[in-house]
Amino acid sequence: MVFHKKHSKNSLGLDGFTLIEAVVAITLVGIGLATSYTALTKINAFASTARHSTGAYTAAMNQIDLLLSDSPFNPQKTNDDGTPQIPPELTIGTHTTTNVPIYKEPTSGVIVSGTMTTTITDASVTYNGNTLPMYRATVQVTYTYLSRNYSFSMSTMRASDI
Repeated sequence: MVFHKKHSKNSLGLDGFTLIEAVVAITLVGIGLATSYTALTKINAFASTARHSTGAYTAAMNQIDLLLSDSPFNPQKTNDDGTPQIPPELTIGTHTTTNVPIYKEPTSGVIVSGTMTTTITDASVTYNGNTLPMYRATVQVTYTYLSRNYSFSMSTMRASDI
């Protein structure tokens, strides 16, 4: 018994995509590319925010380090001219520094800068008639990036050197 196969256009191996299949495939690829682009843009924005936060942290930490290491800090003693032995950075009150560099974008060269506010208060403690001179320092760095305000704050205590 011999069976004969009928020949059709598709039996020659010339199968292809229909127009609808091609449109669906192109649409899916387009959606995938758009989603990837959006995700990468958002990830880059998060990375920029993290870099700026690190810059603000570093600026505040540098100020804290200065406040803890500047000498001599002996409020109970006076210099030869009669002024207390207190570095200018540890003068009681609020000190504001503007245009503090937070971060410089390497590709565009845009510099994000902020304001550093240092507040020094007297937190001396008296125990059994003896006073331990101690100052509290709070450093706050504020900056604006992409129309959003950010703030970072750190505090420390400084006791007399002697």
